[in-house]
Amino acid sequence: PGSGWAMAELMATGKSALAAEFSLDRFREGRFIDESVAAGVAH
Repeated sequence: PGSGWAMAELMATGKSALAAEFSLDRFREGRFIDESVAAGVAH
Protein backbone atom coordinates (compact mmCIF):
# COMPACT_ATOMS: atom_id res chain seq x y z
CA PRO A 1 0.00 0.00 0.00
CA GLY A 2 2.76 2.49 0.83
CA SER A 3 4.61 1.95 -2.41
CA GLY A 4 1.38 2.41 -4.37
CA TRP A 5 0.75 5.72 -2.61
CA ALA A 6 4.28 6.91 -3.38
CA MET A 7 4.04 5.80 -7.02
CA ALA A 8 0.68 7.54 -7.49
CA GLU A 9 2.08 10.77 -6.04
CA LEU A 10 5.19 10.47 -8.21
CA MET A 11 3.13 9.95 -11.36
CA ALA A 12 0.74 12.79 -10.54
CA THR A 13 3.25 15.42 -9.44
CA GLY A 14 6.65 14.26 -10.68
CA LYS A 15 8.04 13.94 -7.15
CA SER A 16 7.34 12.07 -3.96
CA ALA A 17 8.88 12.80 -0.57
CA LEU A 18 8.11 9.23 0.48
CA ALA A 19 10.04 7.72 -2.44
CA ALA A 20 12.88 10.28 -2.56
CA GLU A 21 15.27 8.11 -0.54
CA PHE A 22 14.91 5.30 -3.10
CA SER A 23 15.78 7.26 -6.25
CA LEU A 24 18.42 5.98 -8.64
CA ASP A 25 20.69 8.83 -7.53
CA ARG A 26 21.41 6.87 -4.35
CA PHE A 27 23.63 4.48 -6.33
CA ARG A 28 25.69 7.31 -7.78
CA GLU A 29 26.00 8.89 -4.33
CA GLY A 30 26.82 5.60 -2.57
CA ARG A 31 23.68 5.59 -0.39
CA PHE A 32 22.84 1.90 -0.38
CA ILE A 33 20.12 0.15 1.60
CA ASP A 34 21.29 -2.46 4.08
CA GLU A 35 19.24 -5.38 2.78
CA SER A 36 20.21 -7.64 5.67
CA VAL A 37 17.80 -5.72 7.89
CA ALA A 38 15.29 -4.90 5.14
CA ALA A 39 14.10 -8.50 4.89
CA GLY A 40 12.09 -9.93 7.74
CA VAL A 41 13.95 -13.25 7.58
CA ALA A 42 17.47 -14.34 8.42
CA HIS A 43 19.58 -15.37 5.43
